Amino acid sequence: MLNHMRPRALLSAIAAVGLLAACGAVDQGVTATRARQADDGGGTLINDDPVPDTIAGNDTPPTDYPIIDGVIDFGTDKPPQAYDGYMTAVFGDIQTWWEATYPQLYGSPYQPLGGGVFAAYETRQEPIPGCGSGTSSYEDVLTRGAFYCGDGDFMAYDDSSLLPTLVGQLGQAAVGVVMAHEFGHAIQARADNFANPSILLEQQADCFAGAWSAHVARGESDIIQFSDADVRGGLIAMITVRDPVGNENDGDQSHGSGFDRVGAFQDGFVGGPERCKPFFEENRESKLIAIPWTQEDLQTGGNLALADVSIAIPDDLGLFWSSLLTGSATAFTPPTVTGYPQAGPYPPCDGVDEATFAENVFYCAATNEILFDQDYAQQLYSAPLLVDTPLGDMSLGYLLAAAYSDAAQVALGSQLQGEPRSLLNNCLTGVWVSDIVPPVPANRADVTGRTLQLSAGDLDEAIITAMLRSDNSTDANVRGSAFEQIDAFRSGVLGGMDACSALLS
Repeated sequence: MLNHMRPRALLSAIAAVGLLAACGAVDQGVTATRARQADDGGGTLINDDPVPDTIAGNDTPPTDYPIIDGVIDFGTDKPPQAYDGYMTAVFGDIQTWWEATYPQLYGSPYQPLGGGVFAAYETRQEPIPGCGSGTSSYEDVLTRGAFYCGDGDFMAYDDSSLLPTLVGQLGQAAVGVVMAHEFGHAIQARADNFANPSILLEQQADCFAGAWSAHVARGESDIIQFSDADVRGGLIAMITVRDPVGNENDGDQSHGSGFDRVGAFQDGFVGGPERCKPFFEENRESKLIAIPWTQEDLQTGGNLALADVSIAIPDDLGLFWSSLLTGSATAFTPPTVTGYPQAGPYPPCDGVDEATFAENVFYCAATNEILFDQDYAQQLYSAPLLVDTPLGDMSLGYLLAAAYSDAAQVALGSQLQGEPRSLLNNCLTGVWVSDIVPPVPANRADVTGRTLQLSAGDLDEAIITAMLRSDNSTDANVRGSAFEQIDAFRSGVLGGMDACSALLS
């Protein structure tokens, strides 16, 4: 249960930040960081991991890479792909990075991939090794997308469906991240870690992918470069290749939810491979969040009707924040929620120009209203945007919650502006979300009148929405990059109000 005294500490911290800003805080440029509270896996929050404010990468990295011979077995009749050269560059860099990293991490020499890397496609004539016996058909690879096989020490990837789709939707860097994940399994084979639970193997491989991505983003690779958008694409790739919604952490091939996969990627990006190594000893499995389908979810698809979202979610937010802030002696009147057409007319809101209304959900302090673009909400709810399926109810729900968090900041007297205010809203939204993750207390409705709880896939809908709303570049400093927004949201979900207070330090 949340401690009702915590908002008082939050208010004091906000005042302190206001004083610091008045004294002339300066932008530290390329390597500016903020403190991050990370979960060590055992429930303890640690504060010494920096989250990059700006990465040291090329804003427009090259897209044309020459094919490096001998890195990938393409076969003799492969239809050419624009990313072929990029793939050889990725594998070359990953191998070089592990040659240097593995001995430092595990204390023994690195052994290069012995069985090779194979591109799989329908017309391929040359055989691909089987994983256990015989050979792998294209259909075998298609089913798995991309995989590492310890029996034969080789990798294969689907060059006709998975990779073209990822590159088309997210850019080349996304496939680099996917391959870095698969290479993480090769590292586990070398470290003799394959006996660990499947979900932890996948979490560590995601973490290794994040560590390698950070190495590229910092400009340490002599072969490839990442922009801010590339890091965003890698994060989205973690969600795109998640387990089926409602079946996370279930079975021998479990990869986990998008929420958990992104968390592992970020752990590696921030903490490096050293952060990934102890995943098997830190009780990480107990900290993963998997929300199964209920019988009601199976009937509704896990989504409220869009018309109900703007009623049910604000109702719950009002009860949540009223209880929390009343306990800290902070006056709080729950805002009303008003929708408007994208083309107007727009409701009045002093100090807000018309450009703010299009494709937006925001809190209007002048009228104590949360205003939302109804057409934009419909698009988020029903149209495939970053992934192949519509986002559903938590897309609008997340934005309504962030606007409610802004109302809470107003009540608390926050003077934060721009990116710091936006990131705190993301974190406070996570605090609310943590309170509706099932199972909720059986008597909650009797005590508080609250009946809302998350359905399968809602957490992933939230982080995809956060990515959509993020700054395209970390230099923008308006809402925060995709990395920063998701980090703030996850901090609130996993660390509660104390984690959000840390954002102000």
